[in-house]
Amino acid sequence: DSIIAWTDSTLLIKYPHVIINQSLIPPNRFALILDPEYTMVNPSGGEIQPYNLPDSLIILTVGNTTIGNELQTNDPLLLYSFEGDSSSFGTPFNANDSFPYDVGDGISWERKSPALVDLPEHWIASLDASGSTPGRANSVLSYYDLAIINICTKPAGVLPNSSDTIGVVVKNVGYQPAYYWHVLVFNDKNRNNIEDTGERLYYTFGLGLTVEQETTVSFVWESIPAGEHKIWAIVNFPDDINLDNNRLSKIISTSAKTGDFGLVKNIFSPDGDGVDDSLFFYYNFTEPNGKLTLLVYDLNGKLIRKLADKQTASPTGIFAWDGKNDKNQNAPIGIYVVYLEYKTNTKTMREKTSAVLVKKI
Repeated sequence: DSIIAWTDSTLLIKYPHVIINQSLIPPNRFALILDPEYTMVNPSGGEIQPYNLPDSLIILTVGNTTIGNELQTNDPLLLYSFEGDSSSFGTPFNANDSFPYDVGDGISWERKSPALVDLPEHWIASLDASGSTPGRANSVLSYYDLAIINICTKPAGVLPNSSDTIGVVVKNVGYQPAYYWHVLVFNDKNRNNIEDTGERLYYTFGLGLTVEQETTVSFVWESIPAGEHKIWAIVNFPDDINLDNNRLSKIISTSAKTGDFGLVKNIFSPDGDGVDDSLFFYYNFTEPNGKLTLLVYDLNGKLIRKLADKQTASPTGIFAWDGKNDKNQNAPIGIYVVYLEYKTNTKTMREKTSAVLVKKI
């Protein structure tokens, strides 16, 4: 089949401001490929010219209805020019991946970024409320979304008037890179879920986060008062589309012993879905000015990841493992041993614990 200019002038009765009789698409303009039967008086589906089309939209059609015939909803498409440029939709070179498929009547597939190659994971159903964006920029190109996915603290708490390292995990769960955001953390003393005077614990600015990238911003909360505290972490990003995931709270209780090491959660699945993507370790010792070593081994004793190697560290802190080895390759599923050594001039503390890397079904 081929894509050709639309020539049926009856289309101009309902859409007088669209452009027909040409197939040249100027820069920063849009074209829409319509079924040749779109202007039929009695179409088979009963819908008479149902679309709303913007002004100056270039209208194209197909040469012989092999594509765009309304009989199939999973036609792949390969576009190419005589100059050798090409683009595709629906992975036409892979007939066995079941893509594309029907995502619903009137709903369009949209590429997450023009720079991405044609793979099923690089397409998404339109996020626009109408289900499609004919003749204008697709909805994914403006879908920005940052989320607070975790607040990392000591699970059992700390001693009253001691300190704890708080880690706030921010992830880009949108479809475009995010820049110039900030994180606020406050101790909600009166439990009204908003920051009041005297409640702020931490405030920082963040820079770029690529799609699905996460980062942990951390700070030390000094001299935590006795009792139970509700802290809120909020990420503010001016372009954010979804505000429902911008806030997260956690209860911190000052009651635990010092001199321990453990995991916030001992099972994680670094698959990029925003849930348990990293394994978080906490440690809390009384002696300052120590050298920290933090290593991840498999059950055969092979060193998988060196997270810290005799580096100067505070006596309390949080580390995260993203499930990759020292070569930035994904570690296989299985059980791993985490070894910690904290050494000062007078004392050496060694601890170890285990964790499970799983793949969700």
